[in-house]
Amino acid sequence: MLRLKSMILGFSASLPSAILFAHLGSTNGLAAVPAAIPEAGETIEAATQRSEQLAQQADPNRERFVQPIPELEPLPPESTETEPVLNPPPQESPTDSQEAGPSEVMIPVRKIEVIGSTVFTLEQFTPFTEPFEGRSVSLRDLQSVTDAIDQLYLDAGYITSSAVLADQEIIDGVVKIQVIEGRLSEIQVEGTQRLNPNYIKDRIGLGVTTPLRVDMIEDQLRLLRADPLLENIESSLRSGSQLGESILIVRVQEAKAFSANFSIDNSSPPSVGSERFGVSLGYLNLSGIGDDLAASYYRSTTGGSNIVDLSYRVPLNPMNGTLQLRTVIDRNRITDPQFDELGITGESELYEVSFRQPLIRTPLEEFALSVGFSYKDGQTFVFDNIPQPFSIGAEADGVTRTSVLRFGQDYIRRDPQGAWSGRSQFSFGTGLFDATTNPSPIPDGNFVSWLGQVQRVQGLDENNLLLMSLDVQLTPDSLLPSEQFVIGGGQSLRGYRQNARSGDNGLRFSIEDRITLQRDEGGIPMFQLVPFVDLGKVWHDPDNPDSLPRQTFLFSAGLGLLWEPTPGLNIRFGYGYPFIDLDDRGTNAQDEGFFFGVNLELF
Repeated sequence: MLRLKSMILGFSASLPSAILFAHLGSTNGLAAVPAAIPEAGETIEAATQRSEQLAQQADPNRERFVQPIPELEPLPPESTETEPVLNPPPQESPTDSQEAGPSEVMIPVRKIEVIGSTVFTLEQFTPFTEPFEGRSVSLRDLQSVTDAIDQLYLDAGYITSSAVLADQEIIDGVVKIQVIEGRLSEIQVEGTQRLNPNYIKDRIGLGVTTPLRVDMIEDQLRLLRADPLLENIESSLRSGSQLGESILIVRVQEAKAFSANFSIDNSSPPSVGSERFGVSLGYLNLSGIGDDLAASYYRSTTGGSNIVDLSYRVPLNPMNGTLQLRTVIDRNRITDPQFDELGITGESELYEVSFRQPLIRTPLEEFALSVGFSYKDGQTFVFDNIPQPFSIGAEADGVTRTSVLRFGQDYIRRDPQGAWSGRSQFSFGTGLFDATTNPSPIPDGNFVSWLGQVQRVQGLDENNLLLMSLDVQLTPDSLLPSEQFVIGGGQSLRGYRQNARSGDNGLRFSIEDRITLQRDEGGIPMFQLVPFVDLGKVWHDPDNPDSLPRQTFLFSAGLGLLWEPTPGLNIRFGYGYPFIDLDDRGTNAQDEGFFFGVNLELF
């Protein structure tokens, strides 16, 4: 499901962490467990399998991307997008004195020379000058030439440049028109409190050219308007001390630094407690350079899942090249009454460093490359503290480790009707830091995989917003569960329980229509109906010794509700009808197709 800033229901999903539990298609290691397995109901294999991607949370496939991308939103209406952000400052023209003189005095002109232009060639001025060469013309005629050159610069976005007919002595019939190309002499930032003014100056500076092209500065100002560090930004140009010089005045209002959210949903595997609550905290502009610190804690209502997610992000250049450091600590326990006596627990840690660098960044589009390294370390136990492997590929003491290099590419293209988003990521498992190693084809930490995603947001009309998404993972290797493609759950494939199926390879397609029934005074949707169709399939590498359940294709359709009764409170509820009746379907609300979520913005 696509994530739109104005429509997110507040599910600050935790990001990937290390493996917790692995597939139990094989009974590897279970012979040593001296406990009776229930004759009816969900098997221990299925219960453990569904909690294996627990730390990856609501949508483990998308959360595996090393860094988030900008919000996928359409452009504002064309009428507002084309309005100029900046108007040219008034400039005193040297021709003013001439215009007061006798304009009908005829001047013999052999040639008109345009000097001082670095943007246009002499040939581009010929259509304006040639009609007045080789004959006698008036001052008004010459002024019309300068006006035409002014318009040429204006049409190209150089609104502070001008052509002037300066006082001169005409020699041999040659009239000279001087072009004064505008330039920005200074950027003044007003209103900053904690944010370093250079943060704003450096970003605006990306659009500063000589001669000054104001539309490029306007693009940078529009990007700053979308910056979460700023609540509001206004700008104006005023004349500098020299002819053609301008000073840019930027007035900003900083956004609130601290934010806090509380959420509750049923996006956790039922084996550890399907209902969970979470608290997310964030602090923007921690040190004044635009960095931010985020922390979240999620706990299932049964106490079977406890996840702490910490991250720090800092921009390193004006193009928003961002370094991110993350760690996720996960502790969980299967709380299903059928297996309570077994005391099955797991623990894992994720440590990740990544860098994302946009190469193209405008209000219309953005293209970025990213690189990251993640280290995951997990272990499983029985009877609370006895190490026990639960998957093919795990070590004898239940430990799995992966050290993965990830290389990503992402692209966003916005238009007035909607927006496109594409993401691609290659993952290379390495043997660094004692990563799990097994003989082929047993799954281990050495692998290559590709994960891709395409999304489209399409406005059908004022009250219908169509969202489509396609996720695909391909690999030639057998993967440990923490790297597998997962489907099932309220934010993945609705109508089925969380992490219902997973495999080395997989695809998921979703389409939904958000139908707005009510808006607030500001035009923001308050109540929406969301009919949807989801489908997905997973499959293993043919040589993977682990087995998959019989049903690996899932298909559902249903209806959801999005409700924002008051600003800061978002409620989501829905039902998905599962067209594929799974053999291992349980009796939890997730299995019945129901999903819900509530998010409250506290600060």
